[in-house]
Amino acid sequence: MTPRELRYEVMREQYQTQRDRREQIRGSVATPVSAMAFTVFNLSTLAKHINSQSMNEPLGLLLVVIFIVSIVLLLIGATYIIMVERGFIYVDPPDLREMLLAEEKFRGREERTSDEEVGEDLKELLTGSFDIVYRWYFTANEKAARERTRGLHLILLALIMIVLGYSILPFTVE
Repeated sequence: MTPRELRYEVMREQYQTQRDRREQIRGSVATPVSAMAFTVFNLSTLAKHINSQSMNEPLGLLLVVIFIVSIVLLLIGATYIIMVERGFIYVDPPDLREMLLAEEKFRGREERTSDEEVGEDLKELLTGSFDIVYRWYFTANEKAARERTRGLHLILLALIMIVLGYSILPFTVE
């Protein structure tokens, strides 16, 4: 395998790996979305226990604060999850039309016109394209993975706050 072929194969594989990773990250967003649904259900159940009379006592007021903090955490977590989807990029190496245009330009040059030389030039073009797209995907995937993780952590923190709310609920006035 020549160095040129090796560069092409490596960059094509890296590009494909990052493209697959994008889809894995997208698929893993289902966990935070499920946690959000569970959190919303629990918030609605907890809200039934909040009334104006319970806010006159310290534990009742604490329950209200926990409820509000849970909502804020849930909304911020949901924002991160939305940012995951919005941050994905969809760029691909040159398509057939672009490759034919490049081939035409390569053949138009006087110094390299054989099929083998043009083929090598096209392979270099693809190698460079794979490299550029790989770097874009890598950056976007890293950002998406961080946002997904932050979103999930915030949603789980909201659930922990709800559990705390349920644990003080028996001590509040109904």
